[in-house]
Order: sequence, then C-alpha cells, then structure tokens
Amino acid sequence: MAEVQITYWREIPSMVTAREGRRNTAKVELPARFQVAIDEAAMRLNLTGTDAYIEQWRRGPWEERPGTPEAVAQTVAAEVEAAFPPERLRSILPELGPGREQAPAATVRSKLFDWLAEGRIILGDGAMGTMLQSMGLTDGGAPELWNVTQPGKIRAVYQAYVDAGSNMIETNTFGGTSARLKLHNLQDRVVELNRAGAALAVEVAHPRGVLVAGSIGPSGEMIEPVGPVTVTEAEEMFAEQVVGLVEGGVDLVVIETMYLFNEVRAAVNAVRKVAPELPIVTTLSFDTNLHTMMGISPREAVQTLSSWGIQVVGANCGTGADEMEIIATQLAQARPPSVYLMVQSNSGMPKYANGKILYEGTPEVMADYAVKMRNLGINIIGACCGSTPAHIAAMRAALERVKDEPIPGPPASDDGRIESAESRAARAAARRSERRQR
Repeated sequence: MAEVQITYWREIPSMVTAREGRRNTAKVELPARFQVAIDEAAMRLNLTGTDAYIEQWRRGPWEERPGTPEAVAQTVAAEVEAAFPPERLRSILPELGPGREQAPAATVRSKLFDWLAEGRIILGDGAMGTMLQSMGLTDGGAPELWNVTQPGKIRAVYQAYVDAGSNMIETNTFGGTSARLKLHNLQDRVVELNRAGAALAVEVAHPRGVLVAGSIGPSGEMIEPVGPVTVTEAEEMFAEQVVGLVEGGVDLVVIETMYLFNEVRAAVNAVRKVAPELPIVTTLSFDTNLHTMMGISPREAVQTLSSWGIQVVGANCGTGADEMEIIATQLAQARPPSVYLMVQSNSGMPKYANGKILYEGTPEVMADYAVKMRNLGINIIGACCGSTPAHIAAMRAALERVKDEPIPGPPASDDGRIESAESRAARAAARRSERRQR
C-alpha cells in the first residue's frame, strides 16, 4: 500500500508524489503543457517572479492506493493527464484574469507553446548572412544596417524562408549589440536597427501565421570571468537591443551561438527585465570537441539552463549535421520533462574556394538531418550557416513525409551498445573527408 499526493499551482496540477514509509518515494512530473498553463496563469495574474507566485503552490491530501510508490505515481499521473486535457487547461485560464491575447505579441506567444505542448514540430529558418552575401553584402559589412538601407532585400530573405515552409523566422539582428555595432560606428543606432529588423519580419511573417524570433548573438565583448566586462554591464548592452526588438514586435527571442554561461545569464536577465512576457530560447555552439569553447557540454547546458527556468534550450552553428546528431542526442537524453529542444545545424562544414567560404551540405543532406532530429524528439528544427530557402524547403518536405510516424526518441544514455561521442565524432569527420575527396 502506498500514499499518493498531487501538487498544484492554484487549481492546475503539476506533480504526483507517492510514498511508502519515509524513504521509499516516487515522483512523476506532469507533461510540459501543465507548466505552460501555470506560466500563462501566473502572467495573467501578474504573479511571475513574485513571492505571491510561490504562495500559490499547494499540496493535496495524502490518499492510500494499492501498489508500489512507482506504480501508484505513474497510475495517478496518467489519471490526472486524462482529467486535464489541453482544452480543459485552456478553459481554466480566462477565469483567472485578462489574457495576453489582448495584445498581438501575446497571442503569438501562446501559439508557440500551444504548438509545442501539442507535439508539433516547428520548422525554423536558415542562414541570414549567407543570403545577404549572395545579395551583395561585403565581408566586414554590417548586416543590421541593411534593415534601414536595404529593407527590400531583408524583406525578400524573410519572405523566401516563409515561402519555403518555415513556422518561425529570426530577425536580422544577430550582431545588434552596441559593442558589435561599434565596429561599424553604429553604436548609437542599436534600438533603431533592431526595431527595423523586427518590424520587417513581422510584416512578412504574421499574415502567414509565422512566428518572429528576435535574434540575439554574442555581445562581442569578453564577459567575466574570462574578460573585463561584468555581467551587469553586458546585461545593459543586451537590454538596449531587446528594447528595439520588442518595439519591432517580436514574438520571442532566441539567444544563440553562446559559449559562456555568464553571457547567457546577462542576455536572459536583460530579456526578463525589458519584456518578462517574452518566451526565451537559448542555444549554445558546441564547436570544440562537442563542447563550447569554454568547455560546456550539451548535457551541462540543458541541465543548467533549465534550472534557470528556460523552457527551450538547444544548439546551433559550429558543426555540420553529423556532429549535430551527436549533440542533439545528448541534449535529448539530459533534458527534464518540462523542457523543449531546438537545434540549428550548419549546412555541412565550410571550405574556402575561389575566394569564398562554401558549405558542402546539400538540401538532401539537410532533409535527412531534419528527420533525424525529429526522431530524436527535437521540437524546433532549423538550419544555420550555409543554408538557404532551398535547404529549408527540402527539410519541410522531409518532415511532411514522416509526420504520421512515431517519434522514437533518443537512445538510453546508459545503453552499452551506444557508441561513444568521441568515436561517433571521428566517424563523422571521416565521412566528411570522404565526401570532399569525391
């Protein structure tokens, strides 16, 4: 015989605990859609980040059930899931207060998490820099300046990705901090350039029901403890960029290509300070032996960032599809139940030819990558350097072909049959070398 108890935030269940005595305890966290509903409710009541938010948690009474704690916890969790289908959770929210649907950005934010909670695979976009270089952007030029000097070209890139099948596009603001723009003597135009990049994306995307993610790349400064810039100073730089993105109408932000936790923390703090209602996606670049250049592993990244309350974590850039499969596997094995994953692989590995940097990944290679990511349980799948709308279109077609197939998920992390990351990386490098020699 076991005792079982349900934990609630107000009337929304969150976790099931079963026990037999003091030491034999089993806990089952309910699916991510329950935490999404709790977050939505907290925002409707203006309780996010407050002591009052904590005070809303309560535990139900202990009840006896026959069976072991593990079996009882699983059984009761299944009963709770059945009793609270998505439509019931959505029906609870209007009773708590006015919702974000009263504001355009808030409606889209709700759609993002509705899609994720429903298990929908969200297809992102591809490279921005690759496209702009093909349109005449010179090496060393400021892509963000084109948001005001070449708006037609920026709009065309956004449109091409929407037409290719992207559910979410990123703004042309990757280098939009004052430190990065200072390299082009544009440090006084941070808000203007970020606002323009976001507004153009919204103009193209929203009529098609496509999400707009404000792209935030590394600040361009060395953050403590590896450099002289403090986390607070970095936070101020990112906050200025976020102001422009919010004024332009973004639906979420993607803090991407990061390598140091302190810089991620500064960017996250900036978003939460300027626009606490915006969803935050954070991706790191694991480009140094399957770690970031500061030694962070995929497992460490997802565990640390999820502990900060980041609901979407992942990887981008740095590697081709073969290495990204290894990284994505480790992310999927380590993620808590309430966390979603996003990956954006480069289109193969770069090579220098005829004075240009070229990427070897074909649309077919990226289509195969998209299916592999989907089968690992990745929720948002996009592409990075070297990719184009043709790659995204191939990825869309591939995902459509398998949309009704079951998602196997990652292999067990302790399965002795699973090849080591180092061995798989070596095989991936060998495959790339073989392709180059063909």
